[in-house]
Amino acid sequence: METITLFTFAPTPGQKCKIQIIQMSIILSLLLTCLPVAQAQSYVSAPNEKSPQINLDKLTKKAGSGDIQAQLQLGFAYQFGKGVAQNFNEAIRWYRMAANSGDPSAQNNLGYLYQMGPEGIRNLEEAGRWFMRGAVDGNPAAQLNLGLFYLRGARTNQSKDDAIYWIQRAVDAEDRRAMTVLGYLYSVGMGVAKDPIKAFKLAQKAATKNDPGGQALLGTLYAIGMGVSKDAGQAVNWYRKAMDAGDASAQYGLGTMYEVGQGVARDEQEALRLYRLAAEHGSVDAQQALGQIYEFGQGTGVDSGAAAKWYQMAAEQGSPVSATRLGTMLFDGDGIVRNISEAVKWWSFAAERGNSESQLRLAEMYWKGLSVPRDLAKAYSLLTSAAKSRDVSKELNEVASEMNRK
Repeated sequence: METITLFTFAPTPGQKCKIQIIQMSIILSLLLTCLPVAQAQSYVSAPNEKSPQINLDKLTKKAGSGDIQAQLQLGFAYQFGKGVAQNFNEAIRWYRMAANSGDPSAQNNLGYLYQMGPEGIRNLEEAGRWFMRGAVDGNPAAQLNLGLFYLRGARTNQSKDDAIYWIQRAVDAEDRRAMTVLGYLYSVGMGVAKDPIKAFKLAQKAATKNDPGGQALLGTLYAIGMGVSKDAGQAVNWYRKAMDAGDASAQYGLGTMYEVGQGVARDEQEALRLYRLAAEHGSVDAQQALGQIYEFGQGTGVDSGAAAKWYQMAAEQGSPVSATRLGTMLFDGDGIVRNISEAVKWWSFAAERGNSESQLRLAEMYWKGLSVPRDLAKAYSLLTSAAKSRDVSKELNEVASEMNRK
């Protein structure tokens, strides 16, 4: 079997790596606390009808006779399979009837389905159009969704100011989810100037209105002392409140507190349990943390197969760090089957998202023609990208010299 040695940039197993993970974990939890922004989640407006049981024949008859609330309720039932078999096309049909009659909740939900629905239904132009109609008609969920829609660049002709305008409109309407989103944006300076005080106030208001995302965000702000004095006890308190509502970022955040022993007695097994719970609920940070824990045997035995599994789950959700580690494991074949082409695929994925370690690894492969066709221009381009965050002047000069000799 061919032996290939690349630059060594992998974390050092053991205590040094563990300390690095601990120092980074709480900061990472902040970046994914606001799941609507991080994972492109939009919000649905629920009908006023609270009963989980529906009389389908009666409801269909009312909806067919023009009852807007019945149309909204029927669309909701078909969208989520409540009392009927889930059917997105039927949901759209009934939502459209109510939306065309001017119901802003139906307009929002129609936008949601066009944005988040499966292939064949997804249509971003239609999503934006219906979010706008609902937003203009005063639906806070539509205002928030439209703001997020613009913030993610779904409509390239809309500025970040347009995004913040509509999110602020939803906040002004006392929408607790919008408060969480805007608080998150102020905490990281996305679309607005970074303002820890505003972030804290918005998170606090959303939390007191029992928004799980707001409670998780508030817990993180207390954990890292952003906009408020650092208070591990308060962080744990708010994480627990959000956990009770099933918030994955709170599960991950509380896991970090158990790992470092802040606000709670240090307990690696409880941290591992919470990370796994959060990971199963979709937390990218938790999936990445589990990958690192199993790769290096931190608080548990080394399990390369489990590490690769969790890294891949996080990578598939867009994590460049996890993609880099997965690529490294596949390249080295350490505990898993070696697969160079898959390693290159994941390093390329991470490199495109700015990960300098993957950029460096790929650069050397193209520079030296290791399992890929030799390409000095591509190597130089990758090194130039990596130079934004690492000193690679020596490698750049060497590649440039080789290019000049050709």
